[in-house]
Amino acid sequence: MTHHSTIIAAATALSTDLTEGLVAGTTVLTLTGEKPVEMLTVGDRVITRSGARHIVAMRSTVMPVAKLICISASALGVEQPADDMRVMPEQGIHIRDWRAKALKGVAQTVIAAKDLLDGEYIRCETVVGATLHALHFAQPEVIYANGVEVTCAPVTVTA
Repeated sequence: MTHHSTIIAAATALSTDLTEGLVAGTTVLTLTGEKPVEMLTVGDRVITRSGARHIVAMRSTVMPVAKLICISASALGVEQPADDMRVMPEQGIHIRDWRAKALKGVAQTVIAAKDLLDGEYIRCETVVGATLHALHFAQPEVIYANGVEVTCAPVTVTA
């Protein structure tokens, strides 16, 4: 599969392989309210489980054909997500309900979106022309995207 990548970072070289990411149109909770992920820029402050954090780097990739996980509105709880949302299969989803107990034996955990597939409310879809965005912070963070807690990897520097 071929894809075109855009990397935006201040003096930082990032890997071009995008394994986690949010599809354009997904809203992210920021200090100034919810914004579509594609409208965010390096330096914006995003609300995370640890407080407000600055975006250190962003990666955007346009994939001619992408296999994504579609999470139906309210599949993870009331208005979680608020609307159907699509993420990369490896995107970490922070869960705190019966799924965490059933899948991992704990009260809360992070699970790759692909591991939540049920074939109906959380399903695999092929999307043509998907634009994906990955947000990076100084350390691992959990952000709020369409009302769902999703993980964001820290910035990684390659030589």
